[in-house]
Amino acid sequence: MTQTARFDGWLVIAAAAIGLACGIATMVAATFSVFLTPVRTEMGWSQSDAFSALLAVTLTAAVLAPIVGGFVDRFGARRIVIASFIAEVLIFASFAWQTPAIWTFYLRYFLLAVLALGTTHVAFARVITLWFDRRRGLALGLALSGIGIGGFLWPLYVQAMIENFGWRNAYLLLAAAIALIALPVSLLMLKDSPELLGQTPDGEPRRAAAVAAAQEGMTFGEALRTRRYWLMMLTFFIVGFAVQSVMLHLVPLLTGRGLSPMLAALAQSMLFLAVTTGRLVTGWLMDRFFAPRVALAFLVAPIIGIGLLAAGAGGVPAFAAALLIGLAVGAEVDVLAYLTGRYFGQKHFSRIYGSYYGMYSLSGGIGPVVTALVVERAGGYPVALTGHALLLVVGCVLFAMFGPFPGQALPARPK
Repeated sequence: MTQTARFDGWLVIAAAAIGLACGIATMVAATFSVFLTPVRTEMGWSQSDAFSALLAVTLTAAVLAPIVGGFVDRFGARRIVIASFIAEVLIFASFAWQTPAIWTFYLRYFLLAVLALGTTHVAFARVITLWFDRRRGLALGLALSGIGIGGFLWPLYVQAMIENFGWRNAYLLLAAAIALIALPVSLLMLKDSPELLGQTPDGEPRRAAAVAAAQEGMTFGEALRTRRYWLMMLTFFIVGFAVQSVMLHLVPLLTGRGLSPMLAALAQSMLFLAVTTGRLVTGWLMDRFFAPRVALAFLVAPIIGIGLLAAGAGGVPAFAAALLIGLAVGAEVDVLAYLTGRYFGQKHFSRIYGSYYGMYSLSGGIGPVVTALVVERAGGYPVALTGHALLLVVGCVLFAMFGPFPGQALPARPK
């Protein structure tokens, strides 16, 4: 196929970035803790009971993500993304009618995982890997940076809506914003693959290596039988457990240290600003250096940030800690999508990546609940935060064990 003058890949990146900014992965992470205090105060729930709602969405996502990934591999991402956004809008709007019956709170999060999982990386990462090969790291970084941008804006938006209209109306206004932004973009800009439009990955003549990657990648069953699959699973579970726990506890941690709810929401937003930076820089670096080493390097910053919070940081140091933690949040999912494509190919990409994403989501549900229980029993955050920092040290060790990509020698260490 000859090179075409038109290339829609950058438009697809924009659609994926906006979609991920409005998807449930961003919305749950960015707004859960902002809604937590007013909802919990009115309903009379304990912190650990409220955080258990995350288990409903993450346990379900862990089971369904590979299945949804299989649908994406078979039917394409676009139609699944659109249907999922419609479900997300309806479910978030329904929170306005939340009652003290906490099981209905859990049910709503369960339904988000069942019906809106197509708004996550499981669908969008597949699209980017089809549109880009040589510049895949940068493309993933640009697309996934949408999570950081959304994570920066949504806490401030939600907190302002809560203060002006109450938390119930804030849920309705959040749902309206998703409908007005995500649905038109997905309908008009998202394209499943370049081949359907007569285009080629990267907008260049397709190379034999790229064709082989798409046609000769591993099946899901073959991936399960490799040591590398399980090493990646363990590594990203540990890293996700630590960084997502701290991220979701940041607002209650800071308000407990005397910051106003709006300042705590601003700190949460600053964390997601660092997510954006982490994703862009990580994507650029992965196109030039061995990706597991890039991921290892990005874990150093959150270890320092969590250490600052464990030492009792408040005010400006707490904002600095949030930025450092955000760098890891920005790097890990970007790296996971990149490594899945490089180690296992594109044949069953969404199903394999979906299994990783499901386990990563599970870590983000278990971790905050365990953290809440430790905080309640220890009387504060230092013990839990120290444990999370140690987990990230273990993550660094595991990343150092990753081998070369198939058909490639392990890159030399930079001198």
